[in-house]
Amino acid sequence: MSERLLEVTDLRTTFRTVTGAVPAVGGVSFDLHGNETLGIVGESGSGKTVLARTIMGLQPRTNVEVTGSVLLNGHQVVGASERTMRTMWATEVAMVFQDPMTSLNPVMRIGRQIDETLRVRLGMDRHAARARAIELLTMVGIPSAQSRYRAYPTELSGGMRQRVVIATALACSPKLIIADEPTTGLDVTIQAQILNLLDSLKEQLSMSVILITHDLGVVATRATRIIVMYAGQIVEMGDTRDVFFHHRMPYTRALLDSSPKVTNAPHTRLAVIPGRPPNLSTPQPGCAFAPRCAYATERCHVEAPTLVDASAPGHRFACWNPLPETSDREAR
Repeated sequence: MSERLLEVTDLRTTFRTVTGAVPAVGGVSFDLHGNETLGIVGESGSGKTVLARTIMGLQPRTNVEVTGSVLLNGHQVVGASERTMRTMWATEVAMVFQDPMTSLNPVMRIGRQIDETLRVRLGMDRHAARARAIELLTMVGIPSAQSRYRAYPTELSGGMRQRVVIATALACSPKLIIADEPTTGLDVTIQAQILNLLDSLKEQLSMSVILITHDLGVVATRATRIIVMYAGQIVEMGDTRDVFFHHRMPYTRALLDSSPKVTNAPHTRLAVIPGRPPNLSTPQPGCAFAPRCAYATERCHVEAPTLVDASAPGHRFACWNPLPETSDREAR
């Protein structure tokens, strides 16, 4: 395994609101190695995007408190000034946001938007930046890149716009790409193309990827390891195979069960997770998933579990009443 590129230790992001403090990320710790893909999954509101933005140093500067440590290639992100972060954005870490139309300026040609990154961050002149931008557009699979260079975002399809966002993120050859729900709103064919593109570019450019999604199926064959988040905390983490086939946390099982399966008979009703995620502005004692969990006992409602080791190395889960451990034969 290569050296650690990212080390997150007891990271907490708390927003101060009129209704009280909201711990959107509550004590998250993990690491990421070079040339690795890490999947972060969970329902909407589980803290995935806030975690990603905190790692990027993009959290608001007011009414938010961030504690803990984020070491990105040896540089401390927590507490760093915006000026310091500007030296790291694009060259050390870049982000692919879930909605390309809010990431791209609709009244600026896409070539100019990529040029701007290259000229500001790498000091390229206009002609070199233009040549590199066209090269990047070609790299991400945009046909007729030279003519598309002068197109506006509104002239492109959703899949093409997402490719432009990826090209912009790759412009300065960052060591880490954070892809936050990069396939939201795209049809399944285009989703597969975008995910395959990220896989290919990761290997081609020897970079690491954090892939954020609510769909475990998206990361099934693409992530080396998976982190499952709920209510701002990690509830299970481990190698992809362990999380899929030997999961111990009932929430992980619920996420898997709620995913559509091609083996289901036509008109089969989708499984749903009962209840709703907790209101983090009014935290309750015990396990945050307990009100929705069929396995919860009295202890689950009064005492919060911590991450403990499973039998496989690196596989950890937080549950007082975990699912029975399964063998490889049972998993198959």
